[in-house]
Amino acid sequence: MKRVFIAALLLSLISSAGISQHKIKVLSYNIHHAANMKNVIDLPAIAAVINAEMPDLVALQEVDSATGRSGKIDQLKELAKLTGMHCYFGRSMKYDGGGYGTGILSRYPIKEATTLQMPVGEGKEPRASGIIVAQIPGTKGVRFASTHLDVEDEDTWRIQEAELLSNHFSKSKLPVIIAGDFNALPDSKPIATFKKLFTDISADSGPSFPSEKPRIKLDYIMTAKAPASWKATQIKVINEPMASDHRPVFAEISF
Repeated sequence: MKRVFIAALLLSLISSAGISQHKIKVLSYNIHHAANMKNVIDLPAIAAVINAEMPDLVALQEVDSATGRSGKIDQLKELAKLTGMHCYFGRSMKYDGGGYGTGILSRYPIKEATTLQMPVGEGKEPRASGIIVAQIPGTKGVRFASTHLDVEDEDTWRIQEAELLSNHFSKSKLPVIIAGDFNALPDSKPIATFKKLFTDISADSGPSFPSEKPRIKLDYIMTAKAPASWKATQIKVINEPMASDHRPVFAEISF
């Protein structure tokens, strides 16, 4: 009888602990090549913002890799050292003796990594999305992308980029998280295009740009192919007005 009671108690404890103990913390941050609002490059300040939230996955935009303007420092590798995370750089173009593009930091090992080049107008700044599969405990893997859409006032290229990304991830057999600077307002056509496949879990996060006095929402965290058990339990724009011209967006997903 005593053994039956103990077994029942253990099952009850396991049930009460439940799958809600599993969490994925995601951060999206346009770091402006680590140039702060005084135009001083300060990678430790960016790392401090990241470390304060202890995220599992970080999507970075406007990352320099060994460019002249950034002192030939590989910014993503330096941030990986400062945060103790794995990294992957998705180069969108050659720039100033080095590279420029999107970056990913992952708390967990990276199983796969690729860079998806995106459509952009002739003579415009090239755009690319870095994509990884992270070995997150409690999952078979999570596909994670850092993206930075076209910056022009007109939506044409952003819509095409949203269509390309949606088509690319519609084939995924793993849950997908995409995060980044979409350069699009919540009621815009590019965001409506994404929402055909993705759920904007950052919808209630509020404005993220400009960092000193945010007025508009440009930075997003979205999910697709996610099981019904995935729930966004915390969403916020981090109050950081100086380290970059964007404020970072944070989401915690429980499952």
